[in-house]
Amino acid sequence: MVSLKKIKVKGNEYWILIHSVRKDGKVIQKKKYIGKSLPPKERLDYLKKEFLKEIVEGKHKYFSNNEVEKIEAVKKDYIDNLKNMSSLEREEKLREFIIRFTYDSSKLSGVNITLRQTSLILKEGIIPKDFKNLRTAREIENHEKGVIAITKYKGKFDMNFIKKIHRILLSGVDDSISGKFRSELKRDVKIAGTTYVPPKWNQLDSELEDFFKWYGSNNRKLHPLELAALIHLKLISIQPFVDGNSRLSRLLMNWILWKKGYPLIDIPIEDIENYYDVLDNYQIEKDEKPFIDYIKQKYFDGSDED
Repeated sequence: MVSLKKIKVKGNEYWILIHSVRKDGKVIQKKKYIGKSLPPKERLDYLKKEFLKEIVEGKHKYFSNNEVEKIEAVKKDYIDNLKNMSSLEREEKLREFIIRFTYDSSKLSGVNITLRQTSLILKEGIIPKDFKNLRTAREIENHEKGVIAITKYKGKFDMNFIKKIHRILLSGVDDSISGKFRSELKRDVKIAGTTYVPPKWNQLDSELEDFFKWYGSNNRKLHPLELAALIHLKLISIQPFVDGNSRLSRLLMNWILWKKGYPLIDIPIEDIENYYDVLDNYQIEKDEKPFIDYIKQKYFDGSDED
């Protein structure tokens, strides 16, 4: 969000525009000089718009400048709405997102649960009557812990972080594979419903090394929404673990958005066919753009629901 500030230099007062951005884990301020007096509101709004465009210009590969402008406008509205909420209202908003996100992400991963059951477990702390599958309840609780973990994590994006989130997801569900790469377990995986074959276990270390090299080269070149989508896409395709990869990849996508100040994204279970179609575009046809465009649309869909 661009803000306006008056500063004093050698006894003279000037107006500047300020926008905070996160770089290398630190928040830095970008500034733009306006002058000794404020221009008319229409001109000021134009200058703010151009200043924001200068900051994000060039930091996108797949989005047009117009799309970036719309994405940033959604972010601004999101931040403004949060500022107008009390801390309790913000907590409730996040909790409601976690319930729906946990339900959808779990269903996409094949977990047999209803939205009502998810709400009872996470909001009321109640195991539904006749709910005999306690493993499912643990998976739901773990996913909530995973969301909370990504909102608190301030460290680097590396293998240890990925393993940490995976351990949270699989703790008490299957401790034999929790936080362990397939290369450690010497196990291959298959994905139902597709001809795509993930890397073999003995190829995984090389694939992960390439993935983190890609991240190191691109995390400052891409728009955060592009980066989030591609982390999701690449990790779900590599399948680093025996189980839990799709839930993990969606959590890590949202970690990028959270730390950059963008609204989180949910992929509804009702949209499963479209989701799988754009995954196929990359996994089978090696085309990233359909998936990125799909995530961009989910981003806009989420803003329409607020």
